[in-house]
Amino acid sequence: MTTVLLVEDYAPNHRLLSFVLEQNGYAVVCARDGVQALEYLQTMPIDVIVTDLIMPRLDGIGLTERVRADARFSHVPIIVVTASSKETDATRSMGVGADLFLTKPVESSDLVQAVAQVLARERPQNSSLQRWRRSRVA
Repeated sequence: MTTVLLVEDYAPNHRLLSFVLEQNGYAVVCARDGVQALEYLQTMPIDVIVTDLIMPRLDGIGLTERVRADARFSHVPIIVVTASSKETDATRSMGVGADLFLTKPVESSDLVQAVAQVLARERPQNSSLQRWRRSRVA
């Protein structure tokens, strides 16, 4: 079963997104912030990360940067789902290595489609990661 690490600090969003993903056949592991997400990454296999952008301790940008910098996890797709619709947040998220950027409120079908989409992509491993990132941002 595919495991999604859901990183969300707001309980109502956490419950809703978890429910949607679980109803579509995904196992969901929940973290309250980027620090807890990094702890989970080190203890269990994660297939995709769905993260909020604005969180305490370590935000979605910081989490994405750390995941991409760690060769053990750099291949894991990351989807940012946030209430921020600022173009700068989308550009910054994609610039540090997020695969997709979705704004809340997100339709259930859009979230499920986004997860399926990033899982279907063949993500390059370590050495070609920087080239892949540049082509995604350009």
